Amino acid sequence: KMTVEQALGRERLRAGLRRVLTMGWSTLVAIGAGFAVLFRRASRNPKLATSLTIVLSLVFSAWFAALVLPERDVIVVASPAVSAVVTPAEPVEVSRDDVPPLARAPIPPPQPREVWTPVRKPFQIYHLEALDIEQAELIHRAATQDKHSRQDRYLWLNSQIRPGSQQRPAVLLVVERYERGLPTMRPFFPDLAFRAAELDIVIERLQGSDEVQTKFGAMQVADAILESDKARLACLAFRRIDTAGLVIAGWYCGTQARPADRVSFTCFIDRLDLVGAGQDHTLRRIFAEAERQRKACPTQRQPGRKVTWLDHEAPLPALKQSQRQR
Repeated sequence: KMTVEQALGRERLRAGLRRVLTMGWSTLVAIGAGFAVLFRRASRNPKLATSLTIVLSLVFSAWFAALVLPERDVIVVASPAVSAVVTPAEPVEVSRDDVPPLARAPIPPPQPREVWTPVRKPFQIYHLEALDIEQAELIHRAATQDKHSRQDRYLWLNSQIRPGSQQRPAVLLVVERYERGLPTMRPFFPDLAFRAAELDIVIERLQGSDEVQTKFGAMQVADAILESDKARLACLAFRRIDTAGLVIAGWYCGTQARPADRVSFTCFIDRLDLVGAGQDHTLRRIFAEAERQRKACPTQRQPGRKVTWLDHEAPLPALKQSQRQR
């Protein structure tokens, strides 16, 4: 391996050696011819002497050709941005015009894939209790990347919903904690598509996103249609990225009788509480500040108050029909 300047210098040196060897070869041929004449005169068999002369000439020619012909070299074009390796198929002279341009963009290194290691018996860090999911089946999974990164995934499923019920068919809540700073996060739609693919779910449609104020701050929310082998649901996809290293993402689905609205979603996500953070003082501070920002959410469990049609969760009143009396 050599640079272009070294290759050009070596080619010039070889050209000079070829000229010197050619002159030497011509001299040796002349000397050999003189010895052949003398050998022919002294020999009793002129034909044998001529054959030996031809053989010796061919041997000398092959030897000098092996010395003169250039070898195949691997030329490395050095550049601070990129290095290209060129292996010529045939021995050719290297010139500056044959060198490829050096103004090439560097190839970015491949990004490592997210590898989460499941935790067999995880301890509870978060807790959420709401009317929307009190009859649903909870599937909790916890995983870690290292000692300072953890992912908690809560999936509530309710396949048997009675007409007029307040239950949600499916809710996904993913809470990721990065104690040593946030990694490079995907955009909103690719991130949700990646999380849905892990559960064999396809995002059929995703509308433009807007922001909803929660106790954790502004959260990105968008209407989405999720489809799987079992159902097709209209949901609210959401994500919140905190610069302190907390990511909250997932979806909040509804039914035809009770679609997922932003008011119900805000009441749902505000019920996320911290159970135990260990030595993670930053996580404790995040939830302590979030509780100060929490607003009261009206529910049907408030004592001494009757739900009216003005509440967002109450059914619409029936239309009154009057008949004229004659």
